[in-house]
Amino acid sequence: MENIQVVGQMVNASNSTLVVESEGNRYIYKPRSGERPLWDFPDHTLHLRERAAFVCSEMLGWDIVPETFIQDGPYGIGSFQKWIDAEPATVDIFPPNEVPEGWLTIMSGIDEEGKQVTLAHQNSPRLLQIAIFDAIVNNADRKAGHLLTDASGQTYGIDHGVTFNFEDKLRTVLWGWIGEEIPEEYVKDIESLKEKITNSELEELLDVDEIDALVERLDAILTQPVMPLPSPNWPAVPWPIF
Repeated sequence: MENIQVVGQMVNASNSTLVVESEGNRYIYKPRSGERPLWDFPDHTLHLRERAAFVCSEMLGWDIVPETFIQDGPYGIGSFQKWIDAEPATVDIFPPNEVPEGWLTIMSGIDEEGKQVTLAHQNSPRLLQIAIFDAIVNNADRKAGHLLTDASGQTYGIDHGVTFNFEDKLRTVLWGWIGEEIPEEYVKDIESLKEKITNSELEELLDVDEIDALVERLDAILTQPVMPLPSPNWPAVPWPIF
């Protein structure tokens, strides 16, 4: 990809997140140089995790993460993710008595104005698939705004910079299926993923201990194919929600 032009910036992002265009295509560019140090993730690895999430999605055959690759850009090497025209539509906050029929309630609380509110998400096979994916990649930041639905109704997951930690850090808005059995078709995909890890690109993108932890998570799912419980040692839901 050549002739990369910066055309915008996501000002609310925690790390440098730029909108760029090249040869008529638009991408989200996250340069390594713009990554803020985190106490629980190795420095200068967030862009690699963006790519690793895409690779994992492709190995599963689930098409959750838009095309993501690593290359040099205007501010140095970083991740480039294909832009998708989509908006958050599958997770929202409602007054307690206005949660849409069929949606799954996650939690209730009080907003900054003192009003009671309820966090809920759609009960759909696609969201369930993404929730399973997040458990696999150990997503520490699945906000509602990271779930984008396009005009065709397909939902994608974005923003995977804090994934694949070797410690349990699953934090998500998609807790609607706690303890439920994972469909057999997804279990077969997970089994296939485990067989593909050795000598795959994932081993180039992640540390050895992170690969080992990934395999352990896959083994846990294959041994007991049910949706996980929130960890008592880590906040279950990211903040802010969106």
